[in-house]
Amino acid sequence: MPKKNDINEMRDKLARLNERTKSAEDGLKKLEDKRKKIQNQIAEEERKKRTHNLCCVGGLVYKYFGDDISPEEFKEMLDFLFTIEEVQNYVTKEKEKRFQRNNPPVVISRNENSEENTFENENAKNENV
Repeated sequence: MPKKNDINEMRDKLARLNERTKSAEDGLKKLEDKRKKIQNQIAEEERKKRTHNLCCVGGLVYKYFGDDISPEEFKEMLDFLFTIEEVQNYVTKEKEKRFQRNNPPVVISRNENSEENTFENENAKNENV
């Protein structure tokens, strides 16, 4: 049968564990808040970048087509321009260049000390014996 002192000790231990749990939960909440804040900052910067890009493209549209062009008129012009084969070829090549620039090829170097090479080298040695 447990003594009173044992029960008091267990209650004290439980109280300390509850306190540590509360402290850990508070720390976790702070980390989650910080993570959320950083995610919001990233989203805001991405929005700013997209907005800037749209403004730049819109500025070019105004520069070359005038500032009184409606979205429907602009779409009609683009539809007409894209019926021209040379324009289609040019745009396709530019897209490919942009893709290559933004996605450089991955080069995988062969490691001389890899397990596969070690296995192959051992097999070659055994075949020569």
